[in-house]
Amino acid sequence: MIEKPSPQDYLDDLHAIGVTQLFQPHLTTRDRAAGLRRVRQELGRMRTELTLHRDSLNHEGEGLNAEEPRRRAAPFNLLLLLHEQLVEEVGDLERSLSTGKPMPYSFDFGRFIFGNDETGEWFVGSQEQYDDWLRIQQFKQRLDALRLKGQPAREQMIGIRSELEALTAKHEKTQSKIDSRKKRAFVLRRIGMLAVLLAASGTIGVYYWNTQRDFSLVALGLTVVCALLIPIVIANWKDPRTRTARKQRKLAEQILELKQEGLQHRQSYQPLELQVKALEVHYNRMMDTWEAARLVKNRLDDFIEEGQPLRERVESIRAELDELRQQRDKLLRKLEKRQKRGAFARRMFLHVMLVLASGAVGFYLQYTGEIDYGSVMYGLGAFCILLVPLAYIDWKNRDYKLESKLRQIETRMLQLQTEGKQVMKRYHPIELQIKTLIAQYKRTRAGITSIHESPAVA
Repeated sequence: MIEKPSPQDYLDDLHAIGVTQLFQPHLTTRDRAAGLRRVRQELGRMRTELTLHRDSLNHEGEGLNAEEPRRRAAPFNLLLLLHEQLVEEVGDLERSLSTGKPMPYSFDFGRFIFGNDETGEWFVGSQEQYDDWLRIQQFKQRLDALRLKGQPAREQMIGIRSELEALTAKHEKTQSKIDSRKKRAFVLRRIGMLAVLLAASGTIGVYYWNTQRDFSLVALGLTVVCALLIPIVIANWKDPRTRTARKQRKLAEQILELKQEGLQHRQSYQPLELQVKALEVHYNRMMDTWEAARLVKNRLDDFIEEGQPLRERVESIRAELDELRQQRDKLLRKLEKRQKRGAFARRMFLHVMLVLASGAVGFYLQYTGEIDYGSVMYGLGAFCILLVPLAYIDWKNRDYKLESKLRQIETRMLQLQTEGKQVMKRYHPIELQIKTLIAQYKRTRAGITSIHESPAVA
């Protein structure tokens, strides 16, 4: 089985193409033109190989979780980004040569590609940056070992905290029962219920004493029981040694034991926790100062967040303008159609034809003896005659309405265009800054550094 090239092999091939050598000032025009043709061909071949390799990894990752194909393809996506930047550099060189402008600054890009397969973070950098990355990864391994060491204690503390929250909720619920039991209304409600039951059973016992002696004795017995329960309820209300109180004291003891146990675990885990937090802060500081692309990305995100409301407003203005333009074009077509020569005459001709047709039909009906129907048709003809001036008035009013609506639309469009110019005046500098930062981020992420600049970490 043929082993596929590694990301480092592809990076070595990109260096072997010799893109950076085209920017050397001592090359002749002929040698540089020949080098440009060769580099273009080699870059096209490299893009095909990188794309095929990445797609094959995505195909092999089918059926796995969604993150696994992304992690596998991460180094090849970074190499494709580097390839894109190299193509842009070659394009800038060709444009400069064709227009007679000064040549762009020469540049270089990292010799090593390195990263983490588990997180999908990959970078292109120099030997020093690669060594720095290895030191950071060793530091991260130490941090992960400490996290793993403290995991059992942390899980135990989480369990104790959850159990303590459950017992506390149960304790509060029991305490609310005890508080409600201590109220005078609590005992008065029970005494009232017993008193009502005592009166009802006594009344029933006396009422059925002569007719149903057995049933009456049962009712009177219930009366005696209710009478005996009243002092018991009063005594039990004043006695603090109830089942609920015993349950409450047991819950308080369990809560106290859990707090003491949690305090012991906290005391034993706290030094390790403080050490982990200190290492995390140090690790994050190392990553922030090491990865320059992240700093550029943070600035880019700030500008994008600042320009988001302006961009949304510009898009809404454009959408509203497009809708208003459609309405305006529709109104203009209507007005143009109405103002064409003979348009009004055709409408008046229709009314005149209706008048003549109604008169002719009425004359025919009257001639054939259908006088009633003939009168109706004459009336319809007269009505059509009256509609002629009304149609003229409606025609003019319709023109006024269409023109008024057209003026409203054009006024609204003018307002939107004025507002759009003001918004774009504020958004344009932000948009230019965003485009600049995007280009800078891609360049920094791909590990490209200009020779006249200090090297930046990918």
